[in-house]
Amino acid sequence: MKAIICDLDGSLMPPSSGLYVSEKVKEKLIEIQKHGIMVILNSARIIQGVYPLAKQIQMDDFGGYVISCNGCHVMNVKTNETVFEYQISKKDALFIWQICMKHGLKPGISQPEYMLAEDFAIGYQLDRNNCEVDYLLTRIPKQYIEGPIWKCCISDTKEQLDACFEDVKSEIESYCDLKVIRSTPTMVDIIDNKVDKTIAVDRLLNKLNIKWSDISVIGDTNSDLGCIQKAGLGVTLENGSEACKDAADMIVPSCYDDGCIMWLDRILEDLR
Repeated sequence: MKAIICDLDGSLMPPSSGLYVSEKVKEKLIEIQKHGIMVILNSARIIQGVYPLAKQIQMDDFGGYVISCNGCHVMNVKTNETVFEYQISKKDALFIWQICMKHGLKPGISQPEYMLAEDFAIGYQLDRNNCEVDYLLTRIPKQYIEGPIWKCCISDTKEQLDACFEDVKSEIESYCDLKVIRSTPTMVDIIDNKVDKTIAVDRLLNKLNIKWSDISVIGDTNSDLGCIQKAGLGVTLENGSEACKDAADMIVPSCYDDGCIMWLDRILEDLR
C-alpha cells in the first residue's frame, strides 16, 4: 500500500467537531506515515478547515496532500504549493451573490486568506468552528476578491433554504457551468461542475503514478462513494450511508467511537 485517502467529517472525526482529530487517531496517522504510507486528506471543507489537521498529524514533515472544497483545490502540504485547482470566475461569483440577494439569502465567497460574506448567517457560524479563517462582511464583494475562488456558499435558516433552494439552484446552474449542492440544512456549496472528490483523487494519483489498487480509502457519504469503490481497500463506518456500506470492503465502528482506528490498525498490521 502506498497511500491512504481520508474523508474528515464523519470518518476521521465526528461531523462539525472542530479542526483536529482525537489524540488516538492522530497517533495512528503519524505511525502510518512513519511506515512510508502517504496520507491524503479529502474533504468538502475549505482549505482553512483541512490544513490545520494536516499540520496536527505532521504531514508538513512527512509529505502528503490536501484536497479541499470537494476536489476544487489540491495542495502539497510540504511545499504549500497548489498542485491543481478548479476555479469559479469572479463574474460567476458576483452573479451568484446577486441571485442570493434577490432571494434574501446570505452569499459567501471563499478566498485564500478569508471568507467573504454578506452577513454572518447561521451556516457560516457553524462552519467557522471547523475552519481557521476570518470572515469579512461586506455588501461590495468585488472590492475584496483578490485571489482564486474555489467555492461559493449560500447560508440561511433551514426554512428559508427549503423555500428557495430549487429556484436558486436552477437559476445558477442555467447560467453558470457550476454545481449547486445542499451540503447541510443551513448551507449550500457551489463548485465547478467538472470536479468531485473522485475526479480530484484520480487526477492526483495519475500525477503521483499511484494505482487505485495501491491505496485505501475511508469515507461515509455518497460524495466518497466513487473513491471507496475504486480503492484497493474501501472502508466506511457504521454511520456511513447505505451506498457506502454496500460498496465497502470493510465497515468499522462509528466515527463517534473513533472507528477509523480499526482501519488504521489493520493497515499497520499488514505492514508489520
